Amino acid sequence: MSIRRAPAPLPTIEHRIRAGLPELTPSERRAARAVLSAYPIAALETIAELADRAQASAPTILRWVSKLGYSGFPQFQRAVREEVQDRMKSPLSLFDTAPRIGAEDGGLLHGFFAAAAATLMETERMIDPATLDAVIDVLADPRRRILALGGRTSHIQAKYLVFHLHHLRAGVQELQAAAVPLYYQAADLGRRDVIVAFDYRRYERQTIALCRTAAKQGATVILVTDPWLSPIAEVAAHVLTAAIAVPSPFDTGVTGIALVEALLAGVLQRQGRDARERMQMLEDKAGEARDDFVADRKTTVLRPED
Repeated sequence: MSIRRAPAPLPTIEHRIRAGLPELTPSERRAARAVLSAYPIAALETIAELADRAQASAPTILRWVSKLGYSGFPQFQRAVREEVQDRMKSPLSLFDTAPRIGAEDGGLLHGFFAAAAATLMETERMIDPATLDAVIDVLADPRRRILALGGRTSHIQAKYLVFHLHHLRAGVQELQAAAVPLYYQAADLGRRDVIVAFDYRRYERQTIALCRTAAKQGATVILVTDPWLSPIAEVAAHVLTAAIAVPSPFDTGVTGIALVEALLAGVLQRQGRDARERMQMLEDKAGEARDDFVADRKTTVLRPED
């Protein structure tokens, strides 16, 4: 018997506002769209300023905020401010406030692993199964070129995806700002390209810029991000959200890697025998390279001195 999963929770206030648009009256919808048009700045204006921006009355603003689940406008604004602050936190800003593992948690390893496991379960709840399937379909499509990139630490996840996905299909590579800057590489992106961007809070400007350019040029953008959402979400065709908070000033990468491994497992299922044949071909190539290396070493060792 299959178990029907509950819908994934909406991770941000902005997402909740967008999702609630169909249920609003025309005047309430104007208020919501006014906030979305300049989020989060518009959400932090006074009621009078927001009413003027939305061409709606103050009572309309209050009714809309109530439908979002807030007892009043101050509570709504407090939630927005807290969300913005969480979104921009750095390891240094978390150093004094991040939870620590105590003796009551069963020791460092047990406590940390338990927290990491809880983060994985939270990530599972946030992932929409239909979105995951759609991303797997795109990654498994042999007609598409897959390009992955990340930031200061998330580039590790991009490399991990590229290394393993290359075993299953051709046309996979990592985008890096090396000899050729990313904004030059963006000029060559088009409709058959798929950008997989890993972008977490303190979001990377050059990653955001490349994804925006890629989307304008018809490329499909897939975003893996945190619950506060990278700005890339505005142009992404698919968004996968990973929980990242653990008892440490450093956000965990475990959930991002786990998502990558789930995607790889899905692509493997889609590819079937084609993936096996490619893996066999790569193993054969690796064997030939090892044989050539051994032969070269033997020739070098046996070569008489000049």
